[in-house]
This record gives sequence, structure tokens and C-alpha cells, in this order.
Amino acid sequence: MENYGLKKDSLKEFLKTLQDVELFAPVRRGDVTAFEHVSDPEGVALDLEHQPLPAKKLLLPQTEILFAFDKKGLPKEPDFRGTKKKRFVFGVRPCDARGFGIIDSVYEKDCPDPYYVAKRSNTVLAGLQCSHPFPNCFCTSLGGSPSSSEGLDLLFFDCGGSYLIEVYTEKGQQVVKEAQSLLSSPSAEQITEKEKVVREAAERIQRSLSLDGVLRNMEILFEDPIWGDMARKCISCGICTYTCPTCYCFDIQDEKIQGKAKRVRIWDSCMFGEYTLHASGHNPRPTRAERLRNRMYHKFKHNIDLHGIAGCVGCGRCITLCPANEDLIENLQSIESAR
Repeated sequence: MENYGLKKDSLKEFLKTLQDVELFAPVRRGDVTAFEHVSDPEGVALDLEHQPLPAKKLLLPQTEILFAFDKKGLPKEPDFRGTKKKRFVFGVRPCDARGFGIIDSVYEKDCPDPYYVAKRSNTVLAGLQCSHPFPNCFCTSLGGSPSSSEGLDLLFFDCGGSYLIEVYTEKGQQVVKEAQSLLSSPSAEQITEKEKVVREAAERIQRSLSLDGVLRNMEILFEDPIWGDMARKCISCGICTYTCPTCYCFDIQDEKIQGKAKRVRIWDSCMFGEYTLHASGHNPRPTRAERLRNRMYHKFKHNIDLHGIAGCVGCGRCITLCPANEDLIENLQSIESAR
């Protein structure tokens, strides 16, 4: 790992040094910021607080054309040229970066998804340390932290008038090589400030939980009425899955777009009634209680059994943005204390 110092007023110039790379960063859209392609770094908004959608949409788009059909109705070979462009994604929250690692375990192993893999291998992730966690953050309960480097190629720490940059991978090192004239060796003051910021950020986490009791009780609670109690407020809107950095389920539809038949992949949600609806009309999860139970077991039981890690990074978005005030932490605490 290598460290560099960068003056804050040189950040936009740093981003402008990127050559033959598509820059993606948070930009302001009304009251929120969203990750979008940026042609001018002057438009970058360094705002971690108002990001309802995680950066996952850059590698797993909400709507993605897979391929088109020819006039005979036969699929054409997919064109990966657009997904193989080099990308630099700046300003990623550490929890969102950890989310990519969870998605990687699904989309890169066993049966690799060529669309995801093409984008992932050509993307450099630059994180921004979360110095002021939000009220519903609980990343430290799930193995993360506001300063986690997991999944990142480099991480920026706010040290007052400058950034301290930690570089973790060869892809990250290649980026900083292009901006050497703007970088310096970190001073002792910067290192001290960085250590202070890291410590204080972890101390600002207000909510926590233990998964030990959750895992133990999930072995025996599958048929318990607790799921119906949890689901009373749920309205099956799916916002918890759409704003989640680790949800990866999708539907595939054939659509006519600009006069051409194309196969499209779109985000789906296990909280929707149609998600498990069979062509016969049978639905193995017809109620909200069964769908919420499935989501909880997937995140906090099955993903651990399959991949050794919970399918949640503790970003708190599903709690903050739920229109029905469904609280994931309270639900997990109810499971832990059951029986």
C-alpha cells in the first residue's frame, strides 16, 4: 500500500488528468446526488449523505440491453465494446464498495456474467472515507467500517485542507501515476489527522447488533408467526431492494426499442408479489410475510452459508428510505431475542 497527499483545491485538476478513461462521480440532481458519467469534473458533488441509489448501478444497470434480434428472430452476438471502456468511479462510500464484493461472488463465480465481468474488470473504484456516518449506519456490526478499504482500488481521507490517498491495487497505482505532479508524500500532520478521522468516524456509529443470536434462531424460526408481525407495516414497494448495494436479482424481458427487438435485463425485487409467480398461477410466496422472510433469510442466513458473509453491508438506506418505517435492525433484534 502506498500513501499520497493531495491538496483539496487540486482535486478537480487530479480528475482532469485521467486519460482515455470514463469518469463517473456523484453529481447533484435536485435534493440528491447520483453517480453519473461526468465530462467536466467541475460538476462533481462530494456528497455522501444524499445518495439514495448506490454506485452498483454503474456495473449492474437498472436497465441493460443484453442483445438484439435479427429480422429472422435470431439473437445477434452481444457487443461488449461499450462495457470494456476503462472507467474511474470516484466518491464511492466504503460500504457500497464492500457491496461490490458480495455481488462479485454471484456474478463472477460458477457461471460468470459476461456483461458484469467486462465492466468490473475495467473499473477503478476510488472511495471517499465516510467521516460522518449517518444515524442508521451499522457497518461495524457486519465486518465493515467507515474507513474500510475492501473492494476499493484507492481511498481518499479528508484531512482538512488536503486529502490523504491510500492506494491498494495496481489499477489504483496506474491512476495516480498520471497525476504525480499534483501529489506529494503525506506529512506527519496528514497521517495524524487521518488516524484521528478514522477513529472518530468509527465512534460516531450509533446503532449496532449481533448476528450470533440471529443465525442461531433462524435455524428454528422459519414457521414462526414473527414474520407476520414484521410484515404488518410492509407495503411491498421494493425500495429496500432497489436502494440496497448488495441486491442483484433481475428480470429479463423482450422489448421493442427504437423499432428493434431487444432482450433487456432489469432490476427485480423479491418483495414484489410477481417475483415468484409461476406461469401456472401458483405463487410459493403469496404473502408479504413470506416475502419478507425470504429476504431476511437470504441476507442473513443463505448468503453466509454459501459465501461466508452476510448479504448486507449496514449502509442503513433501507431503514432511512422505507416509506412504512420498516426497521431492519429492529427486525434482526426481534429475531435475536425470539424464544
